[in-house]
Amino acid sequence: MPNDMITLKALAKEICSSFREGRIDKVTAPSEDEIVVSLRARGANATLLLSCRAGMPRVHLCSEKQRTGQIPTPFCMVLRKYLCGSQIKSVTVLNEDRIVEMSVLSRNELNDVSEYRLITEIMGGSSNIILTDENYTVIDALKRTVGEKTRTVLPRHRYELPPRGKTLLNETEKIKEIIKNAPSDDAVRTLCREINGLSKESAAELYALSDAIGAEKAAERMSDLYGYEGYSPCVAVAPDGKPKGFYAYPYLTLGEGVATVGCATLSEAMETYYSAGAAAQRKADDTRRLVKKLKALKSKALRHIEEAEAVLAASAEKERCRELGEILKCNMYRIKRGSSIIICDDFYNTRSVEIALDPTISPQKNVERYFKKYMKAKGAESYAAEDKARSEELYDYLLTIETSIANCSSEAEYDEIDSELYSLAGKRRRSEKQRSARKPKKTPPLRFDVEGFTVYVGKNNAQNEEVTFSVASGNDMWLHVKNYHGAHGVIISRNSSIPESVIIRAAEAVAYYSEARGASSVEVDYTLRKYVKKLNRPGLVRYTDNKTVTVRPVCPE
Repeated sequence: MPNDMITLKALAKEICSSFREGRIDKVTAPSEDEIVVSLRARGANATLLLSCRAGMPRVHLCSEKQRTGQIPTPFCMVLRKYLCGSQIKSVTVLNEDRIVEMSVLSRNELNDVSEYRLITEIMGGSSNIILTDENYTVIDALKRTVGEKTRTVLPRHRYELPPRGKTLLNETEKIKEIIKNAPSDDAVRTLCREINGLSKESAAELYALSDAIGAEKAAERMSDLYGYEGYSPCVAVAPDGKPKGFYAYPYLTLGEGVATVGCATLSEAMETYYSAGAAAQRKADDTRRLVKKLKALKSKALRHIEEAEAVLAASAEKERCRELGEILKCNMYRIKRGSSIIICDDFYNTRSVEIALDPTISPQKNVERYFKKYMKAKGAESYAAEDKARSEELYDYLLTIETSIANCSSEAEYDEIDSELYSLAGKRRRSEKQRSARKPKKTPPLRFDVEGFTVYVGKNNAQNEEVTFSVASGNDMWLHVKNYHGAHGVIISRNSSIPESVIIRAAEAVAYYSEARGASSVEVDYTLRKYVKKLNRPGLVRYTDNKTVTVRPVCPE
């Protein structure tokens, strides 16, 4: 995967040849570390992805539609202000390094032409996207940094290129010397260490080419892959069928058993390679985001339960307060003003008892004080019991959402759960725009056929509600894993007898989309839909007249 300077240089020339003098129509932010720029040139539209995600920083054109963020990030809004409607002047690589610069011409508020530079640094975990003016004064950056040993990237500061202390490919004599002196058993590491902008794949290719055509011609070819007559972007495919890397042309050093699939452009090759990993990364990010919100709600529910239990424990002495009040009431004539204690006969326990008094108030007020404590503890006990039951119910419901997150397979399903968590947090939208932005798309439940019967399986609470109370009728078969949170399933009977084999297949799918997915065998309850009753939250039900079947969780696909 040579995502290095020489590949980025070829990519920059490829993009510039197609979209020079084109225009930027739109700028969006699919996530906090990605920017998508919509381009148009010579009647053709394209999408340019700029990513500084630590796992896979990259720049390339995309053919697939990129998702848009619900609310634009502040940096995205800055880019919209300066870049939308601008004309692309050039796309180049800076400093002979992994830095791609897109220079554009735009008009300011006074209709004067101004030049701006959108710089994308592909530096692993230090990758960044920076917007500067024509004099390289930073306007804003996706990652603002301040440090004594690192560069400062802040608005109104001058943009500084990363330090470069290696030999460039155009320094022919030095390249010859480095290749000549490189030990054969450690040549790749030596070339990566001494020559600027090389990945280990490109270093191995340069070393092999130097033996075949000479170090000078090899360095000349590698420094301008786009101008090489053999320029033929491709994706390397491992024997197991998985993409291994992308290349500007089929490298001589790909290795045995590695096949290549040709692509029309280098951007297409990069998109093919990154597509699977990017989808997995987006899913991991969405899962992590939802799990963080869910964890906060679970912690809040547990805290309410603990506080309610503490109140209930403290309220256990309320009856004693009432008894002491009754004793004081009967002995009020004996209480002397200013006394802090009184010893009375406890007619509840047939013994003497010391009762603490407040010397600053009257005897009557002391009696009332104990009855007030009793009434306060009684009210607190009632409220705490209700709050505990409510919090326990919410916590149980949150556990169902935890299972739903594991079942997510599409962006719409993540948005649906995000909206559900948002409402459970009790937050209100601050504007109509945010309300419409956060409104999720309705996702359909999983549907498949078994021996002529249609089976529906819900993968989250909204789908479970739809499957159970909208799709199914009273005589259809309903399924749910016993003693676990998870999916609701229904088998549409059409008033026909359902074979046991169909029930088992449906039960396997229901078990797969439940908390018990990793178990070797799972008990699944099934009953007629008419015996299932709705509770006060989506996806929570009570059912009767059920039977049980034991199955192994199996993905219905």
